[in-house]
Amino acid sequence: MFIIIGKIVYLLIWLFLLFNLVFPYPKPANVVAYIALASFAIVHGLQAWLLSSTLSSQEKQQDRFKVLRMFIFGVFEVLSWKQKNTKS
Repeated sequence: MFIIIGKIVYLLIWLFLLFNLVFPYPKPANVVAYIALASFAIVHGLQAWLLSSTLSSQEKQQDRFKVLRMFIFGVFEVLSWKQKNTKS
């Protein structure tokens, strides 16, 4: 339950920050949103890049969207993988 709530929160944060690109917020808030979007994209991009570099080519073929989900949901995606592995 905690992981699902975290994924929903991350998705809402992404939508909030990307909404600023289409309809900019008032002057001081839009600068903060641009900085937050850049830092969010950099951190999640680094996480996805590290994950991609650790996957074998067979794992990349099996699940093509694994890195994209990691980019969007970050650490909550890793927690959901860990939870799936402990259940089986």
